[in-house]
Amino acid sequence: MVELFREGGVVMFFILGFGLLSLAVAAAHVVRPGEARAAFFRAAARATLFAALTGTLAGFSTVFHVVPKSPEWAHSPDLALIVMTGLGESLANALLGFGLLALAWLLFAFGERRALAE
Repeated sequence: MVELFREGGVVMFFILGFGLLSLAVAAAHVVRPGEARAAFFRAAARATLFAALTGTLAGFSTVFHVVPKSPEWAHSPDLALIVMTGLGESLANALLGFGLLALAWLLFAFGERRALAE
């Protein structure tokens, strides 16, 4: 997990914060479903999604700018491996963000089920 955070960079803290907020609001929605809570959950989930996408795209951008500017990398016979490693690190943001969103939306679904039963 520490390695995942290192690979994702500073944006990982925003993703984690927004993701944990989404999980907390989804859990509260399970306990006491309500439209206001549901609306707040959707907004928090969108913030998590956009943070994950921002971090991922920032990582891609870094790879696409740094590799060509480094002559030893750009002309290396291992260029494909260098790029694949960079893109793999960039996906750390998506892994954390989408994983948290999957859990949050699952909890939210239970809250919606309870809301329909009431």
